[in-house]
Amino acid sequence: MTSTLTRTSTGTILNVAGQLLSYFGLERTDLINTGREALSIEAAVFRAVTGRIPNAFTRDPHTAELLIETNEPTQEALAWISAVLPTDAPHDPDTGIDDHLEHVRTWASTPDFFTGVVPEAFEVLRVLQHAKQAVENLAAVPAQRIAA
Repeated sequence: MTSTLTRTSTGTILNVAGQLLSYFGLERTDLINTGREALSIEAAVFRAVTGRIPNAFTRDPHTAELLIETNEPTQEALAWISAVLPTDAPHDPDTGIDDHLEHVRTWASTPDFFTGVVPEAFEVLRVLQHAKQAVENLAAVPAQRIAA
């Protein structure tokens, strides 16, 4: 079970990621668009966690993805974003776990089946706020006590 401190931190991470996306803009295809300094959702979450964006994010996407995948607070925040999306995360049969990074990345860049459009930036920010609220609501649930 995750501690209250971690849940609160995850809520803060999601909030800061939303602020970064509001300021820099949303990038859908690359981790970072250096021409306009826009960030992908996963890059914004990574920056919210670490306070920086390594050069690998602009030069070596494979290393950047490895940095994202090995950063536990980033993965936890991405898992919360994935949890509030209207679709299920793809399940990786090799590892036996859901691929939250791919789920978030695909949702942000794939046109909706019914409308044919990708989510607007405000919709992405709304999803981040829903994930933040879900984390904070879970943190507000008191611990269960065993009946005497």
